[in-house]
Amino acid sequence: MKKLMLLIAVCFIFVGSLFAQNIIGNASVEDLTPAFWNPVNGTFGAELGVGTDTTTDVKSKFRSFKITKSAATSDIVGWLSDDNANKYWNNAASGTFSIKASIKTVGVNTAPANDDAKIGVLFEFKTAAGVELSSVTLWAVQSAADEDWADFSDVVILSEAPEQVFVTLFMGKDATGTVYFDDIGCGTDPWSMGVFNSGAENVAGWLDWYGGNGNYTMVTDEEAHTGSYSVVLYQDDDTLTSQSELVYYTQPYPVEAGEWYKIGVWVKTEDVNKTGMGEFTYASAENINGGINLCFFTHGGNIETEWSAQGDRFIYVDQRDSTTDWRLYEAVHQASDLATGISVRARFNNWVTGTAWFDDFSVVKMAVAPTAIEPEDEKTTRVPEKFTLLQNYPNPFNPETTIEYALPNQSKVTLTVFNILGQQVRTLTNTVQEAGNYSVVWNASDDLGKAVPTGMYLYVLRTNDQRMTRKMLLIR
Repeated sequence: MKKLMLLIAVCFIFVGSLFAQNIIGNASVEDLTPAFWNPVNGTFGAELGVGTDTTTDVKSKFRSFKITKSAATSDIVGWLSDDNANKYWNNAASGTFSIKASIKTVGVNTAPANDDAKIGVLFEFKTAAGVELSSVTLWAVQSAADEDWADFSDVVILSEAPEQVFVTLFMGKDATGTVYFDDIGCGTDPWSMGVFNSGAENVAGWLDWYGGNGNYTMVTDEEAHTGSYSVVLYQDDDTLTSQSELVYYTQPYPVEAGEWYKIGVWVKTEDVNKTGMGEFTYASAENINGGINLCFFTHGGNIETEWSAQGDRFIYVDQRDSTTDWRLYEAVHQASDLATGISVRARFNNWVTGTAWFDDFSVVKMAVAPTAIEPEDEKTTRVPEKFTLLQNYPNPFNPETTIEYALPNQSKVTLTVFNILGQQVRTLTNTVQEAGNYSVVWNASDDLGKAVPTGMYLYVLRTNDQRMTRKMLLIR
């Protein structure tokens, strides 16, 4: 009796499900709520907002915190920060904390009779159990209804390191009018912590880094791929006298170790420096001066209290022309065996000039799909009906991949790997073979046994009268 067995041809093609979920929060930057801050007894867009008029409502950069009350309320209204003590790279220490804030008032109540009618910034230092170590309030000046920007500061001395540090920007329940807050500070010397999003510059889920002096990165409504907003990066060519990176980046989001993810973004450029670099569909580990890119890395450890980067990867933007319309850039990446999270960033490497808009960021876990299930008589050898070269699997791969092909008749066969420049890298097969199905493993090394770098490669199958070519992607 003949036995039947299932031959499962698995091609490890990485495909996103129709319902694949983007793990990046606020991926299109439409939620303008300040990152790392939470409403207190008010609603964003009503009592709570952000100031954006840089001539009146903002002390520095582009945004500020805003609170408006037209009448007395049952409780305070304001903004409460996340716990800053051990967030990401923060590690609050004992010692002297310098605290500060800048405040501007418009049409507020004057001569407050008690704390309920006052406006201020409260700094709280607590143990892990929530026991208060110390608290200090910086009170706004309310001698007149309108007070221009004023700077306030104080010090707090702690004999033990706080495990929780919170900041509250508030209007007392009996306070009325409008108040703006900017440049909130809390830190030690030597440095051990700071306040995240201290000036409301970053929208929900995002952070930034840039040096000023003619450059900036921010959320804008001047361009958008979808919705109303995008992230803009700008560097003035006239003021670029030294290296200057610009980054607008996400908080880390959880990933599964060893799994594959597709990472993407839409980008539009205007008057940027031309590098001659074309479009890339893979993630490079090379930090190229003058390059505009979607940069990302995976994190290890606790993504809420650590910032352990496991190597930058760059998906570079097409800079053959100085101006391009909206274009999708994406690549795939396998999370390391130690990965617990991922963050992505709109980025100008050193020496980039011009303007670029980024929108619709995405990180999607990929699915591995079988391509065929075929019953076959184990005692019968089938002769392939036609000459076939299959897609390698896995693809992308690291450190090795399998290439399969089929020959309908006996032939002289060569299977050769080339780099994207057309240079020969490795000969995998060079012999006469009978009709049948064949499988070859490539370990990502050249003919001398040297490991080849990350990149796109071509593999070419030639017989007496046939030739087929496919692409494969190596990601180290």
